[in-house]
Amino acid sequence: MDQKTNGLSRTTIKVFTLVALFIVLLAHLFIKMFSHKSTTNYANSTLALPKLQKTTLEKAEDNGWKVITTHSGDSLASIFKQAGLRSQTLQAILNNNKHAKVLANIKPDQEIRLLMHGDNLDKLILATTTTQSLIVSRQNNRYVTTLESRKMSSQNSYLTATVRGSLYGTAKRLNIPYKLIQQMTDIFKGEINFAKDVRAGDQFSIAYKAYFVEDKLADAGEILAVSYTNRGKPHQAVRYARKGGDYDYYTPQGTSLEKAFIRYPVKFSHISSTYSLSRYHPILHYNRPHKGVDLAASIGTPVHATGDGRIAIIDHQSGYGNMVKLTHDRGYASIYAHLLRFQKGLSKGDRVKRGQVIGYVGQTGLADGPHCHYEFHINQQPKNPSTIELPRASPIPAREMAHFKSNTTTIFAQLKLYEAASLADARGKKTTNTA
Repeated sequence: MDQKTNGLSRTTIKVFTLVALFIVLLAHLFIKMFSHKSTTNYANSTLALPKLQKTTLEKAEDNGWKVITTHSGDSLASIFKQAGLRSQTLQAILNNNKHAKVLANIKPDQEIRLLMHGDNLDKLILATTTTQSLIVSRQNNRYVTTLESRKMSSQNSYLTATVRGSLYGTAKRLNIPYKLIQQMTDIFKGEINFAKDVRAGDQFSIAYKAYFVEDKLADAGEILAVSYTNRGKPHQAVRYARKGGDYDYYTPQGTSLEKAFIRYPVKFSHISSTYSLSRYHPILHYNRPHKGVDLAASIGTPVHATGDGRIAIIDHQSGYGNMVKLTHDRGYASIYAHLLRFQKGLSKGDRVKRGQVIGYVGQTGLADGPHCHYEFHINQQPKNPSTIELPRASPIPAREMAHFKSNTTTIFAQLKLYEAASLADARGKKTTNTA
């Protein structure tokens, strides 16, 4: 009896030991799986239009819906044929439909939803933009088309990155929208030569406006603040809308990063005559100063104001022909001569913006070919427009400085917090991966 009992006890112990070992093995496998999931490297989410997940598509098709993503060369007729719909249905939809042009011009990567019963179409939904869809519904044996709008909301978003390889290669690898990189390089174009100076290890952080439709990320908007460290030297800029309504990018100290002037007022083929203190005049046949540059261009080419200013002269001026003279802040002035005609609606005393069309290239006055004679003056003295260092736009006015500083401090503090959180997250992942 005692021997049987002892044998049973030994058998029981062996069974319990095997069960315990099995449980330990399962626990080890579970921990390994959990650790693997926690260290997955998730890339930043791209700002592309959201697409339906596969489960949604399957559910939609179960309810009679078909979801089709268009390709190059697709038309509504080919899509209807692919879906098994009759051509008469398409004709009924397009007949006397004010939205027929939109339906007829299908573009690649549009999403079309079709609610069908057999070869009968009950409803069609075509996403035309991020916020609008065309809805075609069958009502009493005819089709009615309506336009549905979806509300877009916005919020501040942040990103930070270290350059590995090229700047644009880094952006592509991290799914950073191309338009944000374009904005950043444009903001710092006067500070950094992005074609030559970018180096691996450079760091940048961006606060920007992100737009959402129905809580789904739809697009990236304007940069609100940006920091770029190039070769160890930090560059910072913040977007600020002045009380006049215009916005610009400034350093945290309030200095504008924009030039007050563009270099030339017209798209020209070549400079036919340069600035000179003594030039032989092709029509008068004697030497005299040439106070500007002649920018050769076709008759009728638009001429733009090179800076914000006020029209001092807009009239025919002897050898200058049709001429516009603008006065700008801080003693600057610009002259545009030999114009074919002036832009309609402009008159003396009007204010114009940098880049605004003020006239068109001509050959009026003493000109031997179509061109725009352009002069740039500082304190009534002509300067060489091709070589003069263009001044920056006006800084933040003293009366707005307190408000500007408050906004700047807040946005850069938020950007710093995001940078710190991203760095801590990266270190945590590195530590987990190492472990």
